[in-house]
Amino acid sequence: MLKQFLLVIMTASLLSCANMPNSAGDLAQNEALQGGLLGGLLCGGAAKLAGLNREQIVIATAGCAGIGAIVGQQLRERRKKYASDEEFFDGEIKVAQQFNSDQVIYKDRLVAEVSELKAENQMLVELQNKKGVSGTKLSKHRTAIKSKQQKVKTETRKMKEELKFQEALYTKLKDAKNSSSRLANLKKEVSKLKQAIVAVENQQSQLAELDDNLI
Repeated sequence: MLKQFLLVIMTASLLSCANMPNSAGDLAQNEALQGGLLGGLLCGGAAKLAGLNREQIVIATAGCAGIGAIVGQQLRERRKKYASDEEFFDGEIKVAQQFNSDQVIYKDRLVAEVSELKAENQMLVELQNKKGVSGTKLSKHRTAIKSKQQKVKTETRKMKEELKFQEALYTKLKDAKNSSSRLANLKKEVSKLKQAIVAVENQQSQLAELDDNLI
């Protein structure tokens, strides 16, 4: 009940802030606030569709509102580096293209690394069944798997945060004039990053299976 009350207060505050006078300072601040409100509403709707109970929906909505506010703040901070909206859009699309290209390279390298770990894992499992492998070697292999899992987890989080920004930028572009080509370019980048995230998460699942195979 308390969580619901706090959420109502937070939503009311965001709505009241969104209706403040449109000074330059207010506009910059409202961008972050509105991002938080939108994120909360969207996530709350998704949580409801997923069949979560009322308390879980409240928690999900509040959490996503916080993420939305962070994305709004990122938009505001990055915008300061550019002289105009056109420069902002063009510049950030280039940033997205570079980021996503780097992630595709990371994904390809990760696939190769996981493949090597799988081969080593299979060999160790066979030796383990025959009691022909030392505990030290098994421990070292487990440590390598866990280390890789943690690095992949960190990288995935970074990719997902960037995806939220790129999606928010895409939403802003929809409201801008003469941005059809920019929209098309950014849409390709968002799709590319989503595919990379799916591929990286798949590799993370394979790493978890390797860890389970060893006693």
